Amino acid sequence: MSWYYQVLLILGVFLFLMVLKKFMPIRIRRKFRISELMVIPVLYCIFMTSLTQLELSVIPFLFFGLGLLGIMMTLVYAYIEGEIIYRTFFRAYFHFCELVIYVLFIPLFIFSI
Repeated sequence: MSWYYQVLLILGVFLFLMVLKKFMPIRIRRKFRISELMVIPVLYCIFMTSLTQLELSVIPFLFFGLGLLGIMMTLVYAYIEGEIIYRTFFRAYFHFCELVIYVLFIPLFIFSI
């Protein structure tokens, strides 16, 4: 997949989500985060770029690393706070996963240009 197709895919999904968010009720609109849903096309672009440039998919290594991170975060939260509050744990975990995915995409995208 060429880099300009990746840009078109990401911009297309982003614009679709922006329009969709405008037509939602206000209660749902406040909870709707575009950055959380943009992870899916960015993961697809990471997969395609890593296959074409590196001839190896980075996705299994990414999922393995994020799984280990989740286990480590669970142990640290349980040790420090004595309990795990699921809502705050999953929110922190998924935001960190988003950050890792976006940071991984940027050098792969630059490398593909």
